[in-house]
Amino acid sequence: MKNPTYGMFTPEGNYMVARIVDAGKKLVAEDGDTLNAWQFAYRELEKLSYAEGFEECTDTDVREQVYGAVTNNDMNVPFYI
Repeated sequence: MKNPTYGMFTPEGNYMVARIVDAGKKLVAEDGDTLNAWQFAYRELEKLSYAEGFEECTDTDVREQVYGAVTNNDMNVPFYI
């Protein structure tokens, strides 16, 4: 199965971000709180950005794609948190 791309520079980066997205989606499925899931995903992106080779995961394009995937582009969930 091919991993979705989230604007990362490497397949490994997209894989790691896809894992964050999957976890965020599971949070939404469990408790229905998209804001909580987006906060989780954002926090995980920030943590991943400190690892060598994954610095771009906090770039706007990556964050926007993750936001859309986790929140289903719910405009009631603030992008900037």
